[in-house]
Amino acid sequence: MKELIESLEDFTWENYKDISDALVQFNEVEVETEMFRQASIYSYYFGLMSFAKRKVGEASVQLTRFMSKLRKEAKRDSSVKLTAKDLDDLVFADDQYTVRQNALDDATFKYEMLKGLVRALEQKKDMLQQSSANKREETKLYK
Repeated sequence: MKELIESLEDFTWENYKDISDALVQFNEVEVETEMFRQASIYSYYFGLMSFAKRKVGEASVQLTRFMSKLRKEAKRDSSVKLTAKDLDDLVFADDQYTVRQNALDDATFKYEMLKGLVRALEQKKDMLQQSSANKREETKLYK
């Protein structure tokens, strides 16, 4: 679990392209080896994506709870009845709201990038299967 946490923390937009390029490359000469490795790599990135999704959920709950707390305090401390718009304005103007919203946006961004990598790995599996089938057909031609 510690490895997943560290991997997620180290995963950024700056290294996304390098990781993506490395994941989809394969050696046509060693298709069978690539196919055996594929499941393990897919499993790892699917786990990382799932962990990222959990982080999105946690950040969303924290943001919602913070917003509720601010609204509740504003209602309690106000001598006049505040409208929904007044309460929204209070929440959106708070610096801590911005910090929490940014944390949610960052978590969502990582999750979406990982979802893209997992989809790329699904496509790689399809390419490996097709390449393997083509290789078998070629072998039949030379027999």
